[in-house]
Amino acid sequence: MAKTTTSKPTPKTSRAQNRGSAVARSTRTQAMQRGGRLGGFFREVRVEMGKVTWPERDELLQSTMVVLVACVIAAVYIGLWDLVWATLVDLARLG
Repeated sequence: MAKTTTSKPTPKTSRAQNRGSAVARSTRTQAMQRGGRLGGFFREVRVEMGKVTWPERDELLQSTMVVLVACVIAAVYIGLWDLVWATLVDLARLG
């Protein structure tokens, strides 16, 4: 018995969506024509960086302190284990 496949209907894009992508393409094309590809890239980077929500100074300082404390804790932990294993290796060589 042959199995028939049914194809799902593809979603249709509206004219507004098509027009929006055409506008985006033309904007990119104009940017590339003005300053080349590299210039267009940096213009797009500038636009995207303007959309970023930057943290407040207090939040930035708090996050930095958390990272620094975590690094100190990790360094002490690794240093202690290094000391323990170095001592054990020295004792094994003497024995």
